[in-house]
Amino acid sequence: MVNIFSDLGSVAQAVVSFIKISLNSLVSIAASSSMIQWGFFYALALSAILAISGYWALRWARNRSHLTFFWVLIGGLLFRLIVFAVALVWVWKFSSLHARVFTWTLLVSYVFFQTIEMILVQRYFKRMKSPHKA
Repeated sequence: MVNIFSDLGSVAQAVVSFIKISLNSLVSIAASSSMIQWGFFYALALSAILAISGYWALRWARNRSHLTFFWVLIGGLLFRLIVFAVALVWVWKFSSLHARVFTWTLLVSYVFFQTIEMILVQRYFKRMKSPHKA
């Protein structure tokens, strides 16, 4: 299995460790109610899936034209915003999941995964530009 965090520096790894500890604490608190727990995990999974798909889309678009790369970048952003809006409306209006936990988890995990994605994409592009592709 490929470790996607192997490219991260020591500061980013410290941030990842802190967030893991924070998430473990939040999960133990959320264990009191199954709807809170499921809202937490659904939001976390949605953010992770969209961040991973965005990362792979940008890697795919890397060797394409600048226009294609731009459309993948902007299209991915718009797609994520639409998916998040639909998910929030669904949870707030039609679901029995805990809406506040879902919303906050979605927001925090989105920022977290976007930061990780940004770091990985920058390092990937920097490695692609270097002459010795280490």
